[in-house]
Amino acid sequence: MQSLNIAESGFGYIFRCIGLYYEGNIYFVLYIVSVVFLSLVPPVKGREQGVKCDGRRMREIFLPQFIVMALTVYNPVFPVALNSFFDVNKEYYRFLWMAPVITCISVAGTVLVTEYAPAEGAGKNVARKGICTAFILLLLIAGGRWLYSDGYIVSPNIYHVPTEIPEVADIIHRDAISRDPEDLYPRAMMEYDYNMIMRQYDASILLACDREAYIDAITGVLDYETAMKDENYCNRLLAVVALGMRIPYDEFEKGLEETGTGYVVISKTNDMRQYLEDCGLEEVGQTENHVVMHYELKDYEPFTLADYHDLWYYNPEPIDFLM
Repeated sequence: MQSLNIAESGFGYIFRCIGLYYEGNIYFVLYIVSVVFLSLVPPVKGREQGVKCDGRRMREIFLPQFIVMALTVYNPVFPVALNSFFDVNKEYYRFLWMAPVITCISVAGTVLVTEYAPAEGAGKNVARKGICTAFILLLLIAGGRWLYSDGYIVSPNIYHVPTEIPEVADIIHRDAISRDPEDLYPRAMMEYDYNMIMRQYDASILLACDREAYIDAITGVLDYETAMKDENYCNRLLAVVALGMRIPYDEFEKGLEETGTGYVVISKTNDMRQYLEDCGLEEVGQTENHVVMHYELKDYEPFTLADYHDLWYYNPEPIDFLM
């Protein structure tokens, strides 16, 4: 949900989410229709013998679920109130409304085909089931978005990331190892797009700022006063790299030192390049459109992963209880 923010959207947050993830509310309507349909399915008692769908069970499963969803997830006040206690933007909140919708629509479609489409005679039975299945599939397709609606894009590499991402990662690793062979996990500050992609491409490059902090910066939550606070030093890096603030050099350097950030990656069109050079950063490599700069950290100790080798291969000697 990196394109949506509760602080910015307010009570309209849930409506923007539904419009974005339900493809213009069509799946939301299908969800309501499915709940109503399953609620009206008669119980097994008194119906034809061999019917497998129990309407009573359907109501017990999906009707309370819909009521809870209506009072919480689909309630415009709920995410705003919840965000006052927890940062909802940090969670995959959309799973709360996507999973029930997928399940309910799938069950409703299955019940419709298996319970109400069959007819007497093998030929008519297959034909009616086929027509009903095709109708449901066409409805789902029409309610979704064509996979190639934005055109067929050929990936530039096997990693399905921009070509310069592997190049930038290679420059950082080569430079870090040349300075210290034990520095296998260098920390870097990047512009927003690369920050989002690099965490998926190369987890061994540690990011100075996480996704949520970056979203706060680009949505206007971060200002000069907030950036200067000592609670979160990555805000100083965001102020410079993401927002172009020319904060005092020593304050930016303090942000680099406190976060242990030795590399900064910016595009060649970024106006802050001269500022970074004035702060003591030096260029160690560049790609077609980006520059990789290094900052010499004081008293820098390479990051190391916890070694669980002894726990994984722990094999105590057997105890002889007959001794």
